[in-house]
Amino acid sequence: MTRIKICGLMSEEDIRLCVALGVHALGFVVEYPIDVPWNLDRHTARTLMRGVPPFVSRVIVVGDDPAAVFELADLLKPHAVQLHGSEPPAVTENIAAALKGLGVQVIKALRFSVETGRFNSPCEDPLDAARLIEAAGVDALLLDSASGDRPAGTGRSVDWEMARKIRECLRLPVILAGGLHAGNVGRAVAAVKPYGVDVISGVENPVGRKDPEKVRTFIEAVRGAGRSSAGFP
Repeated sequence: MTRIKICGLMSEEDIRLCVALGVHALGFVVEYPIDVPWNLDRHTARTLMRGVPPFVSRVIVVGDDPAAVFELADLLKPHAVQLHGSEPPAVTENIAAALKGLGVQVIKALRFSVETGRFNSPCEDPLDAARLIEAAGVDALLLDSASGDRPAGTGRSVDWEMARKIRECLRLPVILAGGLHAGNVGRAVAAVKPYGVDVISGVENPVGRKDPEKVRTFIEAVRGAGRSSAGFP
């Protein structure tokens, strides 16, 4: 079964919607170092995250500053921290080791630029970049797209064939993000066979709130893809 994470939660209403529809993980963007529409301060995030019921994972999306990451993880007690900045492998490794002491798992994003196609990694080869992240001791790898003004939520897809190759070369769970919506997520799941999918702007209405119909049809598409591929490698 492909896991589903809805990211960029900003209200109790959106949390209730996602929980009612059976979403596995909820993402909260907290004090991200770049101005994005979903950014929460730590106090608002703490209040919202307290409303997430048992058996639904709480994920905070952060970036770059290790001290801030540690502070937020200690305060908010998430199940997982998603490193969505330009953390080099050594910094990622240090953060992952420290958070294990708090019982917090780490997801590291590998993002490709929609303008240049390059990854936020010193490696030219995305497979080598993914292997470096795996060697840093994280618990999962997330593949996403980024632009000059958006570190996520670009509406642009990653290369699914490349994503499949990365998934095949790692032991880590691979989570697919980047330009997913109800109209393409079924094909993405069939092509990549990721551990999970992550969506933010693809389930929002024009004013940036989670759209109940878009969330519902996205989840149905993911589940339908899982049923259609059952029994196949």
